[in-house]
Amino acid sequence: MHRTIMHAVAVASLVLILSCLSAAAQPPDATLKMHTASIAVGVGYSWGGGIITFQGKEYPCRIDGLSVGEAGISSADAVGNVYHLTDIEDFSGTYMTVSTGAVLAGGGDVATMRNQRGVVIDLTAARQGAKIMLAVQGVKITLEGAPTASKRN
Repeated sequence: MHRTIMHAVAVASLVLILSCLSAAAQPPDATLKMHTASIAVGVGYSWGGGIITFQGKEYPCRIDGLSVGEAGISSADAVGNVYHLTDIEDFSGTYMTVSTGAVLAGGGDVATMRNQRGVVIDLTAARQGAKIMLAVQGVKITLEGAPTASKRN
């Protein structure tokens, strides 16, 4: 029975990873720009804000999440492509890590996360050498305020 459960978990993990990888092969439904700050001494806290651009409109959002890692105070900028988003209301939620630690040729760290509604974000650190750390508990992203027209029309 233990072996059957382990096989089921392995298959479910593989399906989740493959669905996220296939998302990267298609054009994104939205883009995300974010800035976060964190204070960490053993177990830390991070917060920030961002702008998601979806269907020609920019929506402000808030990012909250626990992080475990280095001591000190830091801030970071990241950009991301958002997949499987058909309704802006599906964007808010708790995002769990699907994969982390990949490094692009330019040196930016990459993380893929997914929320309970199936929305996937491929996030890339905007600065070379910056490390994206997502807590095991997930990162909470919430839409805030009214949308504005996109500046990139």
